[in-house]
Amino acid sequence: MSEGNKSFINKQTLPTAIALIVIGVLFCIFKSDMLSILFTVVGVVLICVGIIELLNKLYVESAVEIAVGIVVITCGWTILDITLLVIGIVAIIYGIYLFATLIPKYKNMKGYDLVANILAPLFVIIVGILLVVSKWQLSNAIFIVLGILSIVDGIFMLAKK
Repeated sequence: MSEGNKSFINKQTLPTAIALIVIGVLFCIFKSDMLSILFTVVGVVLICVGIIELLNKLYVESAVEIAVGIVVITCGWTILDITLLVIGIVAIIYGIYLFATLIPKYKNMKGYDLVANILAPLFVIIVGILLVVSKWQLSNAIFIVLGILSIVDGIFMLAKK
């Protein structure tokens, strides 16, 4: 790799590492509230793109983007609630399906294979139940884990540099 490429990579690594650390801290602080921030940002971006397309006389596209932006801002939580509920139900059904399809194969499995093939569907069912029953607590935990992973990744990038 030439010196020019190394310089470019180093210049890109520092902002990326800092951004990862900042995003990780924000995820740990705001947890699932980051979703409302993201909904607002996505809605505003869609409205801005719609306005730009309106100025370019693309009336249908701009109307759709502005409408979707408004819906995302105003109904984002409802959409997310329904989505998490559906994902939870699908996860429960999929976990039960995994158990049902693997039961005949359990007789031939031993050791690690048996444990893994019992725990995997059980984990999917538990995550599904948690999404249905307490989606916000689960999403808080997920955002904290993502935040910690982001911070650690940013620190590793800085240390590697």
